[in-house]
Amino acid sequence: MRICILQSNPEMGNLKKNFNWISNKVIATDADLFIAPEMALIGYPPDDLIDQRKFIKDQIDLLNKLQKCIGNKIIIIGGVSFNNNSLRNSAFIISRDRILVQDKISLPSYGVFDEKRFFESGESTQTFKIMNKKFCILICEDFWDQSLEAHYSKKEFDYLVIINASPFELNKDESRINRAQEINKFLKTNIIYVNMVGGQDDLVFDGGSFLIDKNNYLIGQLPFFKTVSKTFIFNKHLEYQRKFTKHPEEIILKALVTGTQDYLKKNKIKRVFIGLSGGIDSALVTYIASKAINKTSITCVMMSSVFTSKISKIDAKKLSDNLGITYKNRNLSTLIKQINNALKIDFKGKSADVTEENIQARARGIFLMALANKEKGVVLSTSNKSESAVGYSTLYGDMVGAYAPIKDIPKTMVYQLAKYINKNQEIIPERIITRAPSAELRDNQKDQDSLPDYETLDKVIDLYIEKNKSINEIIKAGFQPIIVKKIVKLILSSEFKRRQSPPGPKVTTKAFGRDRRYPITNNYLG
Repeated sequence: MRICILQSNPEMGNLKKNFNWISNKVIATDADLFIAPEMALIGYPPDDLIDQRKFIKDQIDLLNKLQKCIGNKIIIIGGVSFNNNSLRNSAFIISRDRILVQDKISLPSYGVFDEKRFFESGESTQTFKIMNKKFCILICEDFWDQSLEAHYSKKEFDYLVIINASPFELNKDESRINRAQEINKFLKTNIIYVNMVGGQDDLVFDGGSFLIDKNNYLIGQLPFFKTVSKTFIFNKHLEYQRKFTKHPEEIILKALVTGTQDYLKKNKIKRVFIGLSGGIDSALVTYIASKAINKTSITCVMMSSVFTSKISKIDAKKLSDNLGITYKNRNLSTLIKQINNALKIDFKGKSADVTEENIQARARGIFLMALANKEKGVVLSTSNKSESAVGYSTLYGDMVGAYAPIKDIPKTMVYQLAKYINKNQEIIPERIITRAPSAELRDNQKDQDSLPDYETLDKVIDLYIEKNKSINEIIKAGFQPIIVKKIVKLILSSEFKRRQSPPGPKVTTKAFGRDRRYPITNNYLG
């Protein structure tokens, strides 16, 4: 049996475009069975878009149209079924003479998932006869739910098909393959794991679809972060040699570029603007943008003030030259002074503080947004996860933007990625990487004047946010109580800022936003 995996990159809501890609592959490819991902015509996650019943009906109409154009071929494809006013996340098994349905049983409602809000759960796993072979079909979370194993492990079948919209996290590919081989120890069947690829708002799907044979050998895998189709024939004598990457930085960069690229492309955004400060965060965002969109569509702006150092200007210009990107140097000192003068009466008798620093950041936000508006483009925010966690960023200032490529990247990882980018040649000027980070909003300002060192900060953030440890547990892990309590208080008091921040690609196990939803008003420290 020739089996073609369709590792598609659906565009949310663009049913016709998604249908055309799949149907053209089916018509043009010499294969017997085609397998497409979960929600392949709709995109994932559709959220409240599926409340529009016409949208679901249009999808069903296209599935029926697909049936008419596949000839003697068969396709397994994920979508939304509608029956008795109930929506279900389903797999459709489509052949010339019939359409069969397997509903998703285990509906995830944790992390980035909220399927119980939208769908009814399926009742049981079934076996389907396809070309004289027995198939069992699981949909994403069904594959991970150990309580479901008793339902399908007692059945006899030749192939286990798992269709997915599984978001990227570092090392998640290893977990998928390990899980497949774990259940295949007792199934002893052929496993076909098909995953979606591409960016959807704050999620990135990494593809990496794979096949495991009855002997539990990995016999094939599709590329990561690439829309592709490939036909396989199971052969018990064939064992696939995996191409491991030695650099997690390479995988993370691909995820960030994919998320940014698809956000811009799918939203038909033609131009981007970046505030290039001479610091490492904006340097990394600029590099990502240069891989995600045509370089002629990127404008970097150095917005200097009286506190901007000469070396920041030099390094920002050098980075732009290295990447071949349009660079503008604009002095905003006059604009900043005018805003301060307008507030003189109201601020009379009050000492200068962080307010005046924020005025500078917001003046830059005004300038960048004006450029983007005039050129019908968007601003890419340069905030990282560490800053977002503790509120070390200015609302309506450096937080402005339509998309934040490094929103889920801790500061220490920002440095790791920058060093990796420079592994063969100096693209990001070395001084940007080695100099002490500074917002340059006052004389001789350094980030560490206000924050613990980033190594400590990121470790505490990881323990509190991603590992869900309490203050006492973090202190017992060896961190100073005063530092831990300060960081946790900053995290909790900055929730209102994060709620207003732009989306960005999730790469860690728990990202701010869709993945972690905390009340803004919250006085529990733990």
